Amino acid sequence: MPLTLDESHIRTLYAAGDAAHDYDHILRVTQLGERIAAAEGADGAVVAAAALLHDVPVSGASRKAHHLAAADFAGEYLTGLGWPLEQVENVVHCIRSHRFRDQSIQPETLEAKCLYDADKLDSIGAIGAARAFAHSGAYGSRIWHQPAADAPPDDAKPMGADYTPVHEFVYKLQRLLPTLHTATAQAIGQQRHDFMCAFFAQLDEEMEGRK
Repeated sequence: MPLTLDESHIRTLYAAGDAAHDYDHILRVTQLGERIAAAEGADGAVVAAAALLHDVPVSGASRKAHHLAAADFAGEYLTGLGWPLEQVENVVHCIRSHRFRDQSIQPETLEAKCLYDADKLDSIGAIGAARAFAHSGAYGSRIWHQPAADAPPDDAKPMGADYTPVHEFVYKLQRLLPTLHTATAQAIGQQRHDFMCAFFAQLDEEMEGRK
């Protein structure tokens, strides 16, 4: 049995995805994942399946636990298609360990590292900035509000209208490059990181009337 998935069906699974986690995001991560897997010698079928299923919206699952719910879904989905147990378990691990804000589960397989890296590359650069603003607009947040220099990240961060793309950059996006696992992703990520940092620096200057 070929280890390929029906992407037209998978597209329907993301009908409830938000502006930053829609099927376009899934396709970009899949393409990046396959590119990294080919360069690093990973199992491309596992990486592609994990990328296609890593953000599946699961009814009742919170955003904080979306990776766990999606992993469970993927395990059942691939088992139902007759995938070998070893590869199913690898896909499940890939998805469980892809979330930056959950450091309790670290990518252990090469395939999991490829998925993590591909997902994070789509969170930085021009597309990363665009996703941050799309997500912000979808939830009615302001365009810009400078966070305090010593503001704590994650659980203590401000939410609602005052949580802007600038907060996402400060608390998450600018921290992603050092977490990438593969040399392939690091090479791609450096240019994206530099561009993103320059963009947010200019945004601050314009918003504060300094440029």
